[in-house]
Amino acid sequence: MASSLFIPTQSLLPTREFFVALPRMLPRHYSLVIHAAKRSTPNATPPVHRPSITSIVKTLTAGHVSVVQALQRQAPYMRQADWFALLAALGKQSKWTLILETFRWMQEQKWYRLDNGFHSKLIVTMGKAKQLRMAVWFFKEVKRNGHRPDTSLYNALITAHLQAEDKRIGFAKALQLFEEMKTKANCKPDLVTYNILLRGSAQVRDILQVERFFEEMEVEKIHPNLISYNGVIGAYGKAGDLVQMEKTLFTMRILKHIKPDTVTSNTLIESYGYGRDFVKMEQVFKSMTAAKNKQTSRPDAKTYNILMASYARLGEVGKMEWSCSRMEAANFKLNLRSYEILMTGYGEVGAIASMSECFYQMLQAGMQPQKSTLNAMLRAYCKHNCFEEAEELLNDALGWQTRPRTSSYLILLRAYAKERRSSDVEMLTERMAKVGIAPCAATFLEALESFSLSCGYN
Repeated sequence: MASSLFIPTQSLLPTREFFVALPRMLPRHYSLVIHAAKRSTPNATPPVHRPSITSIVKTLTAGHVSVVQALQRQAPYMRQADWFALLAALGKQSKWTLILETFRWMQEQKWYRLDNGFHSKLIVTMGKAKQLRMAVWFFKEVKRNGHRPDTSLYNALITAHLQAEDKRIGFAKALQLFEEMKTKANCKPDLVTYNILLRGSAQVRDILQVERFFEEMEVEKIHPNLISYNGVIGAYGKAGDLVQMEKTLFTMRILKHIKPDTVTSNTLIESYGYGRDFVKMEQVFKSMTAAKNKQTSRPDAKTYNILMASYARLGEVGKMEWSCSRMEAANFKLNLRSYEILMTGYGEVGAIASMSECFYQMLQAGMQPQKSTLNAMLRAYCKHNCFEEAEELLNDALGWQTRPRTSSYLILLRAYAKERRSSDVEMLTERMAKVGIAPCAATFLEALESFSLSCGYN
């Protein structure tokens, strides 16, 4: 005889609201047990706390454990993007020995696979950090491992050379690599290559190279894009050829139907600013602020910095401050470049107190002064013969993360020579020797030239 089973109907089953209210219905100790059981579910996987790149860098630089031990501890939690971020972070702190040790350790791991894309990023990063030797080393490392460099690696190395201190030497080396690419298999220059070289031509104001590259692109049937035209517009703008710049803009917009972006507008504003055509400069800025479509060119932090710099160069402090207020009203925070521009503008008109106040505001905002910051303030002090303040600033700068270099001392050296303060020149050169800066022959020649001109000698 089959036993009859009691099957509850839907109305008799406990509802979701019942289980939610159950802990409140039971005594307190039962409720705590239920909650504890929920927290200690055996199938629940604990969250993986991946270490931050900053903490790994601190561990490596502290030196309490070996590099191998530190990396082995973090390896299970690291992805490829994390390794690249780690090497880039070490590069920002100029820890080149640690970069090499980390990279060598990575090469010894079973999971490591040589990736041209990864190497390309490293080469560009080293170039931005002004470590050209490291960039070349990573490029040659690909060859040593039996792989052939491709177009992306050559593009990365060209970009690194264009970051050199001497732009003309860097551009000359970039051209050599460009010609070398043409002779290599699987290294044919592409649109990215030409765009990089167009930007490099703009840096050195070589208009002939710009036109040559454009002609080559046409022969190779490589169609210029927005980045290409931005490079050409920037080249003509930096060369001061505003007419040809506007013709290129017309070709891009009307004939090629390519819409300008924020980079285009920023380039126009900067070019008109250098050309002192403030009417057109402000027209471009107004068109950017009036644009309602987010896809069109809208002002960014760089836009406002360019505006401020254009006014600061001519000592238009009122308009410079107006641009700064517009920047803050647009919810952009002042960056290091913004503060340096403000200090340059105040220094240009001799508003030393305002410049000093701006400097302290920058420090309060948590920004570390750089060599460019020091040089901007030194120029202002020297221009208005505030030599005691300049000397005091130079002393304080010895405690900064970025210590003063030859260029900073040269500013003061020129000023002393111009004012025929020979004893101060001698004391400054002795001081340079004490901090380990050996002035080169060019430094003394410039100082002597300034000294001779101040004495009336030709």
